[in-house]
Amino acid sequence: MFYIIADDLTGANDTGVQFAKKGYNTMVSILEDEPLDIIIPDDIDVFVIDTETRELKSNTAKEKLRSILMKLNINKNDLVYKKVDSTLRGNIGNEIAEIMNILDKDICIFSPSFPSLQRITVGGYLLVQQKPLGLSEYSRNSLVEHGDNSFIPFLLKKQTNFSIGQIDLKEVSRGKEVILSKIDELHKKGNKIIVIDSTNEEHLKDILASSLKFNGSVLFSGSAGLANHFPNIDKKKEKIKINTNNKGPIAVVVGSRNPIAMTQIEYLKGKIDFEGIKIDLENVFSNKEEKLNEYTLKAVTAAKNNQHLLIYTDAVHNDKEKINKKLMLEYHLDFRDLEVNIKRIFGEIVLKVLQNGNLRNLILTGGDIALGVCKEIGISELTILEELLPGIPLSAARFENIFLNIMTKAGGFGEEDTLYKLMTKFKNY
Repeated sequence: MFYIIADDLTGANDTGVQFAKKGYNTMVSILEDEPLDIIIPDDIDVFVIDTETRELKSNTAKEKLRSILMKLNINKNDLVYKKVDSTLRGNIGNEIAEIMNILDKDICIFSPSFPSLQRITVGGYLLVQQKPLGLSEYSRNSLVEHGDNSFIPFLLKKQTNFSIGQIDLKEVSRGKEVILSKIDELHKKGNKIIVIDSTNEEHLKDILASSLKFNGSVLFSGSAGLANHFPNIDKKKEKIKINTNNKGPIAVVVGSRNPIAMTQIEYLKGKIDFEGIKIDLENVFSNKEEKLNEYTLKAVTAAKNNQHLLIYTDAVHNDKEKINKKLMLEYHLDFRDLEVNIKRIFGEIVLKVLQNGNLRNLILTGGDIALGVCKEIGISELTILEELLPGIPLSAARFENIFLNIMTKAGGFGEEDTLYKLMTKFKNY
């Protein structure tokens, strides 16, 4: 069995699909609300766990992760991959340390590069679109910390006491034997987490091949980039057959207020005819029932007429911060409570359209919104079918007596034309 542990839904999906596209039966289990037990179907090769711990406080995240792991029968022969955000958000060091302690792992091989999305690691620094992480639009840190917060060992040391070693690009470029030798050397010196540079797919492939030869127990960790290079290790089970089709309209649901997501929306508007449902957050909070009915009626009517839907909010940049502060003050919410309310609003609209309109196809952009929609429509398991674009999977999920096609994408993921390409690829699937 292969286990993937992710801290949000889009991350769980974009890593799980790296195995699904190689023919492994891959299931994602959404564990926002921790279950009493975890049952893995017999026909599953790769079990992906969405712990929903990215935004939790570190101690709460560790406790939840420990509880989940104790419910899984992971043995020493199972491969375990800790998926991390490619821009290093979340409780990364805490969660790696917790997994290593519980599963008694000797080392963690850590390489978060995702070259196809312009995320690379050089000298222990994560570069995003040719900028150090701390200087990119993905940084949440103060100006003083910008440089340090691009340096992966620094970030990890803020969250764990484990000794951290590095393998630089110079050694990685010399190939698999040198990488394995450096892993052995660092392990003997007492390093528990080994951060490895990588700037291209060949580097990631060599890192993984070397790590698999290490004479000890390994926790693998990285983005979907490293996961893409796991070889065909285990015998595959008989392929799961799910009858789906790509007929009917597509609802593109963009809850992320990342500027990249907004750019993708604007590009999409110029290419495809949509019924646009723009969620006015201030109005929907002050008059929820009336506004939800208005949005739902408009969306259901369009879906029945076989028209694509674009459900989004355009509150970005300064407007986003201004609206957030106003809503939090007026309704006595903290930031996470506000986000929960927003994703619930999107989920309620989608649910009504599924129940009353001709809708079976969803593109969900933003981890919070993907989770909120799935929770509101009663979906806790996804079967990954195919990778439509790099890091963007097509999954099937049962809703009442039918299967839905669900595509998930992180808010800041992709280029200007990504949503357009995704829709085009799906309609030709």
